Amino acid sequence: MLQITVTPEQAGHRLDQFLSEFLPDKTRSAIQKMIEDGLVTADGKKAAKNLKLKAGVTVTVEEPEPEELELQPEDIPLPVVYEDDDLLVVNKPKGMVVHPAPGNYSGTMVNALLFHCKDSLSGINGVIRPGIVHRIDKDTSGLLIVAKNDRAHQGLAEQIHEHSFDRIYEAVVYGNVKADTGTVRAWIGRHPQDRKKMAIHADNAPGARDAVTHYEVIARYPGFTHIRCRLETGRTHQIRVHMASIGHPVAGDPVYGPKKVLTQLNGQCLHARSIAFTHPVTGKRISCDSVLPPEFRTFLRKLRSEAGGSAKPLSGLLLAVDCDGTILRNDKTLSARSIDAVRRFRALGGAFTIATGRSVPAAMPVLNALDVDMPVVLYNGAMVYDPTDSSILWEIGLPEQTKALPEKLLAAFPGVALEVLTADGINVITMNKTLEEHFAKLPDVAYLRRQLSDVIHQNWTKIVMAYPTEQMPELIGWLESLGLEGVMMTHSDHYLFEILPASAGKERALRRLCDFAGFPMNKVIAMGDYYNDVGMIRAAGFGAAPESACDEARAAADLITASNEKDAVAELIDYIIAHPHIL
Repeated sequence: MLQITVTPEQAGHRLDQFLSEFLPDKTRSAIQKMIEDGLVTADGKKAAKNLKLKAGVTVTVEEPEPEELELQPEDIPLPVVYEDDDLLVVNKPKGMVVHPAPGNYSGTMVNALLFHCKDSLSGINGVIRPGIVHRIDKDTSGLLIVAKNDRAHQGLAEQIHEHSFDRIYEAVVYGNVKADTGTVRAWIGRHPQDRKKMAIHADNAPGARDAVTHYEVIARYPGFTHIRCRLETGRTHQIRVHMASIGHPVAGDPVYGPKKVLTQLNGQCLHARSIAFTHPVTGKRISCDSVLPPEFRTFLRKLRSEAGGSAKPLSGLLLAVDCDGTILRNDKTLSARSIDAVRRFRALGGAFTIATGRSVPAAMPVLNALDVDMPVVLYNGAMVYDPTDSSILWEIGLPEQTKALPEKLLAAFPGVALEVLTADGINVITMNKTLEEHFAKLPDVAYLRRQLSDVIHQNWTKIVMAYPTEQMPELIGWLESLGLEGVMMTHSDHYLFEILPASAGKERALRRLCDFAGFPMNKVIAMGDYYNDVGMIRAAGFGAAPESACDEARAAADLITASNEKDAVAELIDYIIAHPHIL
């Protein structure tokens, strides 16, 4: 049962129009039928659909008993981003229909939800749309929230009505959107001739609803603009209709775009990137983000290339380098020559990225100084991170049983310093002189002093131990004697020892990065100095190492340059510029 008290601002609205705000997934005709069937009352009395409401009136909606669901649960992969007892957030792939329709009763999101959630779905929207609070189009990808019970469904619907439910989309639209930011406010209703389409209508037109879309420009390319949209309302096809109405239809849109549609996008280039809402039961604010789908990323890369990189001599090459011991000097600084070399490499059309053992906060000063605008490999290959929007594109955590290791470690080696690295950054559990000296070399690196209990519930990406160099062999021997499964252990320096997921690694993560960015590995030039760099050096189309690198890295490399102290990366870039057809 849904009860709403009419506010002074809502007074004067028709009853069916008023309820459409609170039941966003019901059509106006469905709401009118509920009113006609006596399922809606105003102050306890049966009401007409055209009743003009007064302030203070309590409208009560008695949802009909859910019909016996005849739809079949289907074991369809469901990318779940967040889930608890009351709701879940899924990342809907492009091409998947949200709910069944005549002639299309299988392969939908609802079929997948019925299998995943069993009997735990809200019944407010009936048999066809169980749990569906809002929906996105078949060929729009991205985040969708699903209610597992009616209480959660009602609370989420109220937030949508009150505009406290944040929804951010990204799109590529035709033409040059001149203003950096803007708002489209135009009423949307069914197209008068084509009932499958929506259209702009005059304000307060019968059957139309107020719709507001805020947009901002992310980047401009010849013929196209990459934009971010925030929905204030949630009408059918809202972004597609609004952007088309101002002369910038969504690229690839077969309905509202030009007749000659971009077929390589397989539908509109539109993605529900993030949502944020207040949990209807716990009151906690929940925020979820999702990565742009492959078609979207490939299209952006094509636009960037056509914007000026395609004719440049290094276009199509990706240079991936390690930080410490490779591009960073021994005092952990970047030389002016290295910064200039990276700029020259990019100006000639090359793409540049970092593959390092550092965490997000530890890597950010380097990424900012080099103005890295590509995904990067962090935590020695346990994460692929996009610094342009602070999103984690891929991450793998340590096995849960490793969370029992720190207490044993600290009992056996009381003087060891211990870091637990999570997506949030560096969590220092214990400190010693060795670690203090290490951080003294990294003045820009932020870390948190934490209790172990504070991070137990988080996903652990890496564990780092700091111990004096002469005592490290004893510590390593003890760790190896434990026979830990699902992990790999490696030095990041002679006094730092790391435990990583066994399936992590710079080579594997670099391949993931290339998938996201659209580069084949044979177009990658990789440079590193230590054991954890050897795999990516061998896997790349061309490998390099500083002369100060370990023996294995130098043996794997096609080119040995100067040491990191003498600007090894700058020397490599000079070599590439002199040999533009290196790959």
